[in-house]
Amino acid sequence: MPAVPVHGNFRRYYGMRSARAAARASHAEPGVPLPRDNVDERVVSLLSWLSQHGAEVRRIERILDIGCNAAKPLLELCQLLPNAPKYVLGVDIDAELVAQARVALRQAWCERQPRVTAATVDAMQYFPACFSSLFGPLPFSPAGTETLPTYVHFVQGDWPRMEADPEGYDLILCLAVTKWIHLNQGDDGLILCLYQMASQVRPGGIVAMEIQPWRSYEQARSLSKELRASHAQLRIQPDDIEWIAERLGLQSLGTIGQGTGHGT
Repeated sequence: MPAVPVHGNFRRYYGMRSARAAARASHAEPGVPLPRDNVDERVVSLLSWLSQHGAEVRRIERILDIGCNAAKPLLELCQLLPNAPKYVLGVDIDAELVAQARVALRQAWCERQPRVTAATVDAMQYFPACFSSLFGPLPFSPAGTETLPTYVHFVQGDWPRMEADPEGYDLILCLAVTKWIHLNQGDDGLILCLYQMASQVRPGGIVAMEIQPWRSYEQARSLSKELRASHAQLRIQPDDIEWIAERLGLQSLGTIGQGTGHGT
């Protein structure tokens, strides 16, 4: 039986979000951008924002995803960025979700969309989705080649307390995670997380945070008596996160997009 997801480590998280996104799509106003081809709506919003602000940010070569879960948005982003990144790290506190992310990486490698350039069209390398079920997954490319599986890595750990990477990152994703760090590690843990992001993002890089509202804390605290006790001790609220981040050296570039979320 799965453990209670006190860290936000939901097993069917993306299914919950997709259902909400589909419901929003059926009631959308004209002109409101919607997710496409089942791509996570946060990825769609981020790619749109990057296309409009490309001159303001550095090329994305190194990506960190904090609380990556089974890595659906991260893998979609890797495949949809105009230029493939050189190093991608997904971190999650749940070892089972890290294992799922590794399976998803292999599946993404098998089903990757061909990259078309002026010099070459690699459509002949495209592997039909059913083949991995019929014949097993494709082997990964040799180490050292700059293709999807070789530059993506997943590790299990409590990221704010992990050793910092001295090379830093051009893009740090923290999607629907701040609440869980806050509830489990208190105000000090949240500040440590923000500090680590501010210290590990490269100059000209981006920290993309999806900050959960205070009302969703009320729902989450019911998962355990420890979360209820921690919730009662919190003094920082989600509305404080932006100004704390600014005081730690991050500059707000505004809202990337508005999504549906799932109270998680």
